[in-house]
Order: sequence, then C-alpha cells, then structure tokens
Amino acid sequence: MIIRAGMLLAAMFALFPSTIPEAAPANAPASATIRGACDVAFLATSTLHDVSGSARCLPFTAVLTLDAAGRQVIPIVEVDVPVAAMDTGNRTRDGKMREMFRSDRYPRIHAAAHVVDVDRLRVEMGRGREGHASIDLLLRIRDVERTVRATASNLKESGERVGFDLEFPVSLREFDLKAPSVLGIIRVGDKVSVHAAFSLAVSRSP
Repeated sequence: MIIRAGMLLAAMFALFPSTIPEAAPANAPASATIRGACDVAFLATSTLHDVSGSARCLPFTAVLTLDAAGRQVIPIVEVDVPVAAMDTGNRTRDGKMREMFRSDRYPRIHAAAHVVDVDRLRVEMGRGREGHASIDLLLRIRDVERTVRATASNLKESGERVGFDLEFPVSLREFDLKAPSVLGIIRVGDKVSVHAAFSLAVSRSP
C-alpha cells in the first residue's frame, strides 16, 4: 500500500524541469521548446517492512524563454503520473493503493512548477557533487492540492540533452489519504519519499 505520488509524481511527479542551457547571451533565441520524460521511484515505511514502487510520467512539453531581465525562465511546466502505472510488484497491494487514490475518478497525479528560474538552478546545481537547488511544486493528488518543496540535483548536460534528479517527501495525511492496512496490523507510514529522474531535450527556435 504504497502511496506515493511520488507522485509523484508524480509527480508526481514535475517536476522538475529546472535546468537547461547556459546563461543566455544577448543574441540568444527568445525561446526554446523542452520535451521531457521522467522515471519515478517511491518508498514508504510500514510496520512490517519498507515498500518501494515505480512509475513513469507521461511525456510533457514546456517552453524556455527570457524574462524582462533577460534571464532564462520556464513560465510553467506540468507533469502527470498515471496512478494505473504505479507498480509495487504486488497485485493485491497495487489494487489497494489505487483504491486509496480513487483512480477510477482521479486517474492521474499532477505536479506543476511556475516561473522556474533556470539560470539560478543551473548555478546552484552546477556546484559539483554537492550542488542542489530547491523548487516549489504544486502537487495535486485526487482533489487536494498542496505546495511541496523539492530538491533538484545531479545535473548532467550534453549538447541539447539535460538530465537531473528531483526528490521530495509526500505526507499522506496532508493530502487526506488514509493508507490501507493488512489484517488491521500492517500499516504504511505517513511519509513517502519520492525520487524522479528527468530527461529533457531542448530545441531552440531558429
């Protein structure tokens, strides 16, 4: 009974798109298109043992542009994780997890980041192995939305390809989720750890 939207995702999770090309020179193109994908892993504790699972977000796009000060920003990026794609390796447990998420009515976990300052993220994440940056995500699970602080790290850039990791905790209680139990004894803890590995491709406008 893993409940992470991780959603987490989705989303859990995005998201997410936080980094990309280098600080823009004066003659840089005004915008670029970002196409992305991500793999999500989630981990929850229980009274018996830890429970882990995985999911893959739906392909997403975003626009990289310049703000009035000439800084690279992403006005908005949105990422969706289908609840049906969340897998813990146990069919019965997965069924209970989807019941908790009410996937028949809310089939996706949605995450969004607004006005992402790409230049700041590149600088903070580019400080070697310890480089990391914070991103605020608006995470929606079922019909509840909460702001979650995520940490981005492990920035990798090669040409127009960009990769990075995103981690954040999810509290089931804060999203009005009640973790299912087995025989009334084995129960999942409130906190779920979510890790998302993002892969982006950046196409600049001519």
